[in-house]
Amino acid sequence: MTSPNSILCQPVQFVKGVGPKRAALLEKLGLKTVRDLIFHFPARYEDRANLKSISQINIDEMATVRGTVRTVAVSPAGRNTRNKIFEAAFADRTGVIRAIWFHFHEKTMVNKFAIGSEWIISGKVTTNKLRGNRTIVHPDVEPVEADEAGESLNLGRIVPIYPLTEGLTQKALRYIIHSVLAHVGELEDFVPETLNQQYKLPPLRESVGFVHWPAEGASVDALSEFQTRHQKKLIFDEFFLIQSGLALKRRMIRQTAPEAALNVDAELLDKIRAVLPFKLTGAQERVLLEIAGDLASDRPMNRLLQGDVGSGKTAVALAAALIVARNKKQTAIMAPTEILANQHYRNITKILRDTKVKVELVTSGSRDKGETLARARSGESHIVIGTHALIQEGVDFHHLGLAIIDEQHRFGVRQRAELIRRGVHVHALIMTATPIPRTLAMTLYGDLDISTLDESPPGRGEVVTGIYTGAERMRAMDIVRKEVKKGRQAYIIYPLVEESEKMELKAATEMYERLSAEDFAGLRLGLTHGRMKSEEKEEAMARFGRGEIDILVSTVVIEVGIDFPNATVMMIEHAERFGLSQLHQLRGRIGRGKHASYCLLMAECHRGAPAWERLKILEKYQDGFKIAEEDMQLRGSGDFFGVKQSGLPQFKIGDVLRDFKILAEARKSAFAIVEGDPHLTMPAHKPLARALKENWKDRFELGDIG
Repeated sequence: MTSPNSILCQPVQFVKGVGPKRAALLEKLGLKTVRDLIFHFPARYEDRANLKSISQINIDEMATVRGTVRTVAVSPAGRNTRNKIFEAAFADRTGVIRAIWFHFHEKTMVNKFAIGSEWIISGKVTTNKLRGNRTIVHPDVEPVEADEAGESLNLGRIVPIYPLTEGLTQKALRYIIHSVLAHVGELEDFVPETLNQQYKLPPLRESVGFVHWPAEGASVDALSEFQTRHQKKLIFDEFFLIQSGLALKRRMIRQTAPEAALNVDAELLDKIRAVLPFKLTGAQERVLLEIAGDLASDRPMNRLLQGDVGSGKTAVALAAALIVARNKKQTAIMAPTEILANQHYRNITKILRDTKVKVELVTSGSRDKGETLARARSGESHIVIGTHALIQEGVDFHHLGLAIIDEQHRFGVRQRAELIRRGVHVHALIMTATPIPRTLAMTLYGDLDISTLDESPPGRGEVVTGIYTGAERMRAMDIVRKEVKKGRQAYIIYPLVEESEKMELKAATEMYERLSAEDFAGLRLGLTHGRMKSEEKEEAMARFGRGEIDILVSTVVIEVGIDFPNATVMMIEHAERFGLSQLHQLRGRIGRGKHASYCLLMAECHRGAPAWERLKILEKYQDGFKIAEEDMQLRGSGDFFGVKQSGLPQFKIGDVLRDFKILAEARKSAFAIVEGDPHLTMPAHKPLARALKENWKDRFELGDIG
């Protein structure tokens, strides 16, 4: 290993202790180079310098102990003999602690926890009511055994705990990162020195080293809460880089060469309101005027429209498309699934049937696709609705004026940009049903203007939400049967398509057959899941829409946008396995008509357990924004947004909720620098320009910087 730069670019495969097999595992974590490795930060820490004995640990505390496997056993979980638990007893010279797993592969676990093997066990300590002893449910475990680096990396110190993938151990990753850091010299800091001094941030190389291997005497509490000055430096850097990219993109959008503004006057808006089959809510009126103002300006609109489920985003989007159509331009509406694209097409066609506005549908399975594309090219069609098929080669528009991206978190930034590039000076309206608190949205989507629909249209039925355990299953089933008897319909949602040894959850396909033959014998059941062909899914949804299916058994393919007013029951199996915001999205598929509706959360957890308390939030609140705040607090912003879905870069150490004050300062600093040096040509900003080019140039479409 020679210069720092050459070291950082070196593929991980050639690092000591890696090789091809481990390199493939590291790549699953997004770790391809040495740079990736040293910026793969611990998720938490364990204080193994002062391990407690088993007799010293207290109930309800997070504890880490060292123990030897004394016994293992597999036994039934309560009265339900189909479900089992795996239990291992670990002992030291002072006592015994038991660990319990509810989701496991028996053969693997028996082989793993051999009698006499020694382990580090971490987790929250509870009391086993039957035996009256200390217990940890689903603990983090790590074997104690000698390795290449010796025990100094794994015991007798504050130890980093990294995000992993299956097949990679903590010990192996600690050794790899430790050996790499020993050969890495100074790191180029893209944060200008004036900012480091202003915020009293330590040097970058020192911070990276400390976060991986905290110095003796460091506070494990401060580390675990990400409150050390070295962690704050890395958090600031991470936020500063993305905010610089957002600031540059926002400036570029606003510097785009002007085009003639669209004609938007009060008379046109009144005509559009008359076309819609319902009166707009106050929130919809407010947002429509915001969008109309954008379209009437000589700069392209770049607006995020967020609203809770059922708030009426599609109606506002259609109004925007009609403004564009009146100005002799076209609108493209891109949806994430064929089911949703077809639904938009049906609903919009129905609303516009007495107008001269021509609506087309483009999906991978479209009939007469050639003729449809020809009408889009000629300008004969005014609104073209589709899936990813809209950005495939051969799809062209005569004069695209507006790109509407529905459920934006399902598309990457490049996919959205590709649709916008189908025209010149195209206005962009990006919609999401995942509510984000406004201040947070303004920070995360700094290149977009934000509109929020925070009011639901009138006339929707009440949705009653309840949590049901296995013992209450028959009561939940009765609700489904009673609603179907009234002529209503129901969804039953499962999280997996086929059985998995790692997560022994009910499979939609297996349960569909069982429910048809037993619980709901005599009723009409349908099945849809993500592995079906598009036409099969579409046919199942169409039959449900026509009332030919009483109960639709499904995976979360129905999560987004599906609108069947006659569906009044949403039963969600293993509800504890879903995020609150996803559950709220699923709940939003019912209560869309005038009838009262029921969301039945089937929980495989005990009353009072953390998962149960989390589900109670959904039982308590109907407001998606409130639920989103609670969900982000519980899961962290990274899990909530879903990095791949949001199009946002993955925060390796920062958290937008926990570190909001740092994020605000980083945003202010980044926007100030870009305002004063729009092309980042000043010597102090050259490292920032290089970092943006290396990391986010394509993502932000930054063009010529530095």
